[in-house]
Amino acid sequence: MVLGSGMSSAHAEVVALGLAQTRLGGWDLGGDGRPAHQLVVNWRPCIQCYGATMWSGVRSLVVAGEGPELEEISTFDEGLLGADWAEQFEARGIQVTTDVLRDEALEVFRAYRAAIDAGGVLVYNARSGTD
Repeated sequence: MVLGSGMSSAHAEVVALGLAQTRLGGWDLGGDGRPAHQLVVNWRPCIQCYGATMWSGVRSLVVAGEGPELEEISTFDEGLLGADWAEQFEARGIQVTTDVLRDEALEVFRAYRAAIDAGGVLVYNARSGTD
C-alpha cells in the first residue's frame, strides 16, 4: 500500500493494526474484555512496524523469520533494530514466535526480487532507491 497510497507509513502491519482497531472501536487490541489478538507477518518488523505493533496491544506476534535475508534479497531498508527486539516484545507481555514458514517467505521475497530485476516492480525504501 505504500506505493499505491504514496504514504511511507502504509506498511501492511500498520494498516492491519489500524483496521483492527477501527473495527473494534479502540486503540488497545489487548484491552480488558477483548480476545488476545495476534499479528502474523512475513518477517521480523521494520523499525516503524516494531513500534506500531508494540503499542497496538496485540498479545502475540508470529513472524516467518528474522535476519539479513529480507534486506539482502529485496533491497528494503528495514531500519536499525536491536538484536534484542523479540525480548523487548516479550518483556511487555507480547509473545513472539519465529521461523513459521520461513523458507516459503524467502521464496516470496526471491520472486519479488526477480520482478524487480525484470523491471516490473518499484522498490520502496527511505532513500528512494539511492545508496
